Amino acid sequence: MGRVERVPAQPNVVFLLVDDLGWRDVGYAGSEFYETPNIDRLASEGAVFRQAYAACPVCSPTRASIMAGKVPARMDTTD
Repeated sequence: MGRVERVPAQPNVVFLLVDDLGWRDVGYAGSEFYETPNIDRLASEGAVFRQAYAACPVCSPTRASIMAGKVPARMDTTD
């Protein structure tokens, strides 16, 4: 006999990595200069993390760190 197995629903995750974006440069955080309606909608319908850690102050090592799962110093990509 056939049976249907229920697969648990996987969460939908959207990970945004943006270079040189200040925490108040989006509408939902109070920006009156930049208009970010799509990001604002994502924030209103999902989760917003207000405290974070960047592995390095520049984007390339941080991006490599996220993709590799290692700190930039372990990959010699700190510049």
